[in-house]
Amino acid sequence: MPVARPPAAGPGWIRSCGVAAAILLGVIAAHHPGHAQQQPPTGTTTETTSSDSPTLWKRDTLTGDWDGLRTRLIDTGITLALQEQSEAWGNMAGGLRQGVVYDGLTTASVSLNLEKLVRWTGATFFVDAYQIHGRGPSENLVGNMQVVSNLEATRGTKLYQLWLEQKLLDGRLIVRLGQEGANDQMMITQYGALFLNSSFGFPGLAAADLPSGGPNYPLAAPFVRAEFHATDSVTLVGAVFNGDPAPEGTGDPQLRDAGGTAFRLNDHVFAVGELWYSINQGDHASGLPGTYKLGAWYHSGHFADQLHDTSGLSLANPASSGIPLGHSTDFAVYGIVDQMVWQKPDTKGQGVAVFLLVMGAPDAFNQSNLSVEGGMNWIGPFEGRDKDVFGLGVAYLGISPATRQYGSDLVFYTGAGSPYRSHETVIEATYLYQAARWLALQPDLQVVVNPGAGIPSALSSKPLRNAVIGGVRATITF
Repeated sequence: MPVARPPAAGPGWIRSCGVAAAILLGVIAAHHPGHAQQQPPTGTTTETTSSDSPTLWKRDTLTGDWDGLRTRLIDTGITLALQEQSEAWGNMAGGLRQGVVYDGLTTASVSLNLEKLVRWTGATFFVDAYQIHGRGPSENLVGNMQVVSNLEATRGTKLYQLWLEQKLLDGRLIVRLGQEGANDQMMITQYGALFLNSSFGFPGLAAADLPSGGPNYPLAAPFVRAEFHATDSVTLVGAVFNGDPAPEGTGDPQLRDAGGTAFRLNDHVFAVGELWYSINQGDHASGLPGTYKLGAWYHSGHFADQLHDTSGLSLANPASSGIPLGHSTDFAVYGIVDQMVWQKPDTKGQGVAVFLLVMGAPDAFNQSNLSVEGGMNWIGPFEGRDKDVFGLGVAYLGISPATRQYGSDLVFYTGAGSPYRSHETVIEATYLYQAARWLALQPDLQVVVNPGAGIPSALSSKPLRNAVIGGVRATITF
């Protein structure tokens, strides 16, 4: 979570928010129930066409097919996309303060099918950019480490993804090179992607322990990745990223790479590898689909001990040099489960699915040594709403024993403050309402237990009470 307060939004974004609010009010007033298709996540390169149907609710995108231009571009190999995600959050109890904030994200992307454009077989080029606006709920209302909204970031306009992908061996081997976030494909759960809290998109342990929070939204990093489909069931994925997505310095790392164009290549290495095992995939599978993953990440940089200085004294001891004991390299291991446990008869993909991600890292030089996230999706919970999804999830961020011992030592030597908590935990309930193919509304409620785990920060110097925060997100695909 950024520690610097974002700059104020300009008048242009105030007007944009007003327009978005007017559109949303009109949508709610005019909408009638019907079947809808869930939009692909931001950053996908799926090529679809949009109809200029006179019925607004049957369009794939709000602006339609541009009198056939959009379809002609896609047939040529050019896919343009524009999406706005706007949300409002209100903190009802605990945290930093009670109140309401607005934040949002505009994403523009271009995907080029190079096989269609220049007859480069199996090649795709993709680029997208973000405009981040508003005031985030964690920094302004709650003060927690596992950020309430996965849109929350320091305001600005920046490049995110920029990559070239090549398919080889009849598509069994996929190589991608350029810039993106590590969690665009790795360290993620299929069913956890529904939730709005950031820990369901990038594990809280990695965000707490890696330099600048690691290569994840909104800070991408240069990388190379290979994905090999050994069999229909077994896939191997490995990637190497630059070790720190932000340039050297102090303060908010998102401001140190304000435009997303640092393209750093001279840092330490951050490497991730995963083994995937999938069952009952495909249209003709008779059993319940599932995917099981084993993974690990490694960072070649230097990490500071959470408790001891170079002479072995507690860093809280007045006699300490204040220079932490250094450790070379860091790592974590993890496992992921995505499994459908009940499928509605005569349907495909509707029913109840569960997910789990457990990640562990060394104690001595990491603020967090354990994170666990898990929960369930109920896909198509109501008749006629087969693309809606209800979700209930829990994200646990464990604070390492070394970090907690340092907090206890501070109390012992200074006689002030209070011991750190053993964890920060978020409980989230959410419902994705697919109002149309181009519009999704998602009300969300989160309970944050031990916000910030009692660790002093730029947001609060004392422990915070448990928080209850609710919000709603509107996603419009233009």
